[in-house]
Amino acid sequence: MDYIILLLVLGCVLVLLIVHQDIIRFGEGYNNIIGRLFPQLGSVNRSMKNAVTLGCAVVFGGVITHAYTNDESWLWNSLVFAIVPPLIQLFRGKRKQSSS
Repeated sequence: MDYIILLLVLGCVLVLLIVHQDIIRFGEGYNNIIGRLFPQLGSVNRSMKNAVTLGCAVVFGGVITHAYTNDESWLWNSLVFAIVPPLIQLFRGKRKQSSS
């Protein structure tokens, strides 16, 4: 279970590094590589960036709470609730596109 938690945290950090290229600057080479590997993820709109950041913060909170309480329900609940904000933004964006 510890390796899964470590992979979740590393995945969240990687997603934050990809989504927030405008804030986190590692140089032009980094931006070019991310642009080629994840073109759609690197160019999401501001509301989706906020939703993804909130989802990652929820996962971090669940992992920290799991570390202190050793209760796995915190981790599973955080994973479920971390998916909710990006899904809401995704469906909101689809609805706006279909109404236009």
